[in-house]
Amino acid sequence: MRYIYALIALLIFAFSMSAQNQIGASPSFAALDLAGQKIDTTEFRGKVIVLNLWFISCPNCVEEVKILNALVDQYKDNKNVVFLGVAASRKPDLEKFLVKNPFKYRVIPNGSMIIISKFGDPGKNGELSVPFPMHYVLDRDGKIVAKAQGIKGIEAVKAELATQFVKSGGTD
Repeated sequence: MRYIYALIALLIFAFSMSAQNQIGASPSFAALDLAGQKIDTTEFRGKVIVLNLWFISCPNCVEEVKILNALVDQYKDNKNVVFLGVAASRKPDLEKFLVKNPFKYRVIPNGSMIIISKFGDPGKNGELSVPFPMHYVLDRDGKIVAKAQGIKGIEAVKAELATQFVKSGGTD
């Protein structure tokens, strides 16, 4: 009987996790960035959040950094957009990596638990997984309005940013 209760609890957990990374969901989290500054996504309500889930040993993640930096540059004067990179890499490794490969997103180190718990997809075996790199755009209410994978997904991010700022009458 305990086994059945445990299985039911696991299924409920898996379904609740999968609902957090779908369009319209509002995943929120708090963490420290590389500089030790607190980031709480609920404090960014009223701003558009662009999230990149990545790690330094992922060739595709590394390849897209320059493209993502250009996106940050495009919106550098817009105070209503925030770029966050949640990394599944340890802080010391990230610091070494970023010396050679600057990334203009605010980077959150040691982000594996955030990535899995907020953005993991339950597989057929019940385990949560996340394809890398993964991009999300959250609207001013903190709801996911775009979800896309890889370098090709950056185009979806660009299109959603354009949509978000057309709604508000420009780049703010």
